[in-house]
Amino acid sequence: MMTDWLLLFAGGLCEVGFVTMMKLSDGFRKLKFSLLTIIFMAVSFYTLSLALKAIPIGVGYAVWSGIGAVGSVLVGIIFFKEAKDIKKILFIAMIIIGIVGLKLSTH
Repeated sequence: MMTDWLLLFAGGLCEVGFVTMMKLSDGFRKLKFSLLTIIFMAVSFYTLSLALKAIPIGVGYAVWSGIGAVGSVLVGIIFFKEAKDIKKILFIAMIIIGIVGLKLSTH
């Protein structure tokens, strides 16, 4: 069961990689980043599909997309110098609380 959650977490991180590479691809004009986008996307979906064998679909998808959303916002703030403010941090914290709550509520 822990392996399923690790796969789900890895898939969420690959989701962050997928979105980051897509941004760096400059609208798929840069081949290296375009290929990395496809690789990260494929690995992300594959690990999600493996995790969903044991994790309920609603919980799995919510956690996976939550990891992707939080990670993408953090990458934007840290690496792309996107704006950060207290509201953004508060809402990210709420997503994290939701992810942890879903994990704790799953048997």
